[in-house]
Amino acid sequence: MRYNFFLFTLILISIANLSFGQDSIPKAILSGHTGAVNSIDVSPDGLTLISGGKDETIRIWDLTNFSLKKTIKMEGSSVKRVNFSHNGAKFLAALYTRFVEIDYKSFKSKFSRKNAHSAFIETCLYSSDDKYILTSSWRDKTLVVWKAGNLKEQIETKEMAWVDNAIFNKGTTLIFSGGHDNLVKMWDFTTGEMARSYAGHNDWVYDVCLSVDEKNLYSASFDNTIKMWEVNTGKNIATLKGHTEGVVCLDISKNGKYLASGSVDKQIIIWDLITRKEVRRIKAHDSSVIDLKFSSDGKFLYSCSQDKTIKVWDL
Repeated sequence: MRYNFFLFTLILISIANLSFGQDSIPKAILSGHTGAVNSIDVSPDGLTLISGGKDETIRIWDLTNFSLKKTIKMEGSSVKRVNFSHNGAKFLAALYTRFVEIDYKSFKSKFSRKNAHSAFIETCLYSSDDKYILTSSWRDKTLVVWKAGNLKEQIETKEMAWVDNAIFNKGTTLIFSGGHDNLVKMWDFTTGEMARSYAGHNDWVYDVCLSVDEKNLYSASFDNTIKMWEVNTGKNIATLKGHTEGVVCLDISKNGKYLASGSVDKQIIIWDLITRKEVRRIKAHDSSVIDLKFSSDGKFLYSCSQDKTIKVWDL
């Protein structure tokens, strides 16, 4: 009887270790950055990943064989954010106080907007129609929308708190932001006025993302939680708890079924958005997970970290 109990215990431990071990072994590790990897994005066709690092470089990775295709040196500044246009023809890179647009075929800079902000640019992305560019900076407390092409300032919000990240909705009529006042905010793109705030977090809000149908909004906070909000009412529908330290990045699978979260606790959690339960936990990196992205087909998840690596997870 004692032997059977001992054997049963060993089997349970082995199963647990096997499951955890598989979830902690990446399909590939993309190494090359010599500093923290601050941001990643995947091309619309799913074939390329771009990364921006503290080592003042942008790196272009071939996802068909997980190899480095090209390194672009951005002298004088850490690369804080990279983002592809929706047509895949170009991408943006946010540096210290400026941002640049780079042609994807030639890898040459198409334009550079100097002194866009007075400190590190935290957000730098295109609207869904690629007609506008949204930037934010936590120190000068502003969100700015620029017209793509001539880079004329279209609108500037009347924000009073440090902004960590912001996004457009698909219709380019609304902007959602998270900041150091522990709030998520909705802004009217046409006026720059705040339309609604979402209160409930107990610490800084680091990232925000919308559900595929844009009815729900998700926010990641340094209070270790992710909150789910009803966009139209501001109601807090659910709070996802699982991380043991601040949650700093989010992404939703293209089919809208899963949410991935990355944290200072070095882990990634995959959440089922129907049940709102944790379905997978990955001990991902040796330091904070800074950014993550689902592949377009949902088969892979890419993550980057202060540990200088980008990892590919087979889902």
